[in-house]
Amino acid sequence: MTTASTDPTSSPVPARSSVAGPSWCEPGLVARAGRYPLAVEAPVMAAVDMLVPGVSTVTPYARYYGLYWALSAHAEALGLDRERCQRLIRRAEVGMARISQAYDTPDHPAGISHGVNALARLAPAEGSEFAVADSTGAGSYSPRSWGFWSQYNGPSVAMGTVALDGGALRAGRHRCPAEVLAMYAPLFAVAEKGAGLILPASAFERLSLQYKEETPDLAPLRDVFTATVDGRHDPAAWTAEDRTRRATLRLLARSWQLHPQAKTWLDALADGVVFGSKAREDPVFATEDRAAAWRGVVLRHQSVGAWRRLWADLVRVVLDTDRASRHHLHEWISDVLPDSTVTNFESGLPPTIDAQGDPYPAERAITSERASAATNVAVLLLGACRLKTLSGISLRSFAGRRPTYLDPTWIAQLRKDFRNRPLAELGRRLVDDMLAQSRRVALRKVTVKSDGTINLFSRLHERNGAYFADSPEGRDNIGLRIPQLAEIATQIRLFTHDRTQPLTARGRELLELPA
Repeated sequence: MTTASTDPTSSPVPARSSVAGPSWCEPGLVARAGRYPLAVEAPVMAAVDMLVPGVSTVTPYARYYGLYWALSAHAEALGLDRERCQRLIRRAEVGMARISQAYDTPDHPAGISHGVNALARLAPAEGSEFAVADSTGAGSYSPRSWGFWSQYNGPSVAMGTVALDGGALRAGRHRCPAEVLAMYAPLFAVAEKGAGLILPASAFERLSLQYKEETPDLAPLRDVFTATVDGRHDPAAWTAEDRTRRATLRLLARSWQLHPQAKTWLDALADGVVFGSKAREDPVFATEDRAAAWRGVVLRHQSVGAWRRLWADLVRVVLDTDRASRHHLHEWISDVLPDSTVTNFESGLPPTIDAQGDPYPAERAITSERASAATNVAVLLLGACRLKTLSGISLRSFAGRRPTYLDPTWIAQLRKDFRNRPLAELGRRLVDDMLAQSRRVALRKVTVKSDGTINLFSRLHERNGAYFADSPEGRDNIGLRIPQLAEIATQIRLFTHDRTQPLTARGRELLELPA
């Protein structure tokens, strides 16, 4: 830029201006990838939050529930403040990773501890592992200031094993048993005052995820997860969240009993409470209202997956095209959909109910690992049809609390409007709806920092009628926490991976299930 004197008495000579700059400034708009670009996941996530309290998609290990349970009791006994809790957590987590590195194998079904890969990459000197816990930035085992506690924080509080006081860990409503605290005491002692672990050591070996013997934390964790005391469940002694978690665990366990050949834990649950007559015939399912809730959630999950895959395909087209226009996206969807009317297309789809009026796995029958755009549109149409075949709790959990953009009710109206029109026209409308919803969601998430910088959370952007994308969208569906709950149940020895004996005797007893 140019500069000149503002003093009216100054001499006009010399007349030549001086140049200061130009200089670069911070960008005013920062684009970041958004996690849920169409916001179709919220109803399912909210329902799962209620049906699986205390477990999340990033809390796969029962051992860590025990770790933080013991740590909360230790912190309360010593009156540790927030900063000391943070230091102890980080060091204990590095200790768990070092133990797993020494005693666990990567290909074991029980997995390896959080942070093992980071520890292998950083390669701290043996006996000085806590240096990577005390470090920040590239030298730290975790980019988060609270390490993996950030993942288990909310679930542990929901379980009642931990409470928080100004960020410091304290005992929750379920007091940590003395034997669990004693199990972790050697780790806490060295984490507070040492530089690292000296291995091998039997006191540390039993903290590994793949330790074969029964450890002192398993029985108390079984009690908390199954809401039992001395092998008995007294509903009045537990909170609504505890009872709901137990109910979901019972439904999953019974489904695993009845369908041990299912490919996944979620398939087993779907075969038990969603599809077919088992939900009304089996005494465990028929007497549990949450079975009906899970039916609606799992079916809505199918529609969510279809939207996510369809959107990922659209973004991929934009990435592969130079200056993709709306017209270009319309051409893409028209080319990949069959040349038929909506009604004729639907006539070739499987029914949503069977001969007995129970839900039929229509979406599963047509969905492959790499579902096409036509398949995803079909799944959305099947979801709209289910609005007429579900009722009661199942319908409420499927439809959600209120109508939202792109929900099954939205598709049902489009299905009605386009029933005698070409399927390609419906496809073009879906493209327009996705683009509009993506923009709404991105604008809703905009944040303005104190320096005036604007953060825009979206991979897809539009400028002067042309669309461009920063990176691909993932095609995977969101998680329902069922795999995590099932693996935790296996780790605390309620379930087994043996398909001939899917539950342990202890699991059947605590969950009150038939043999």
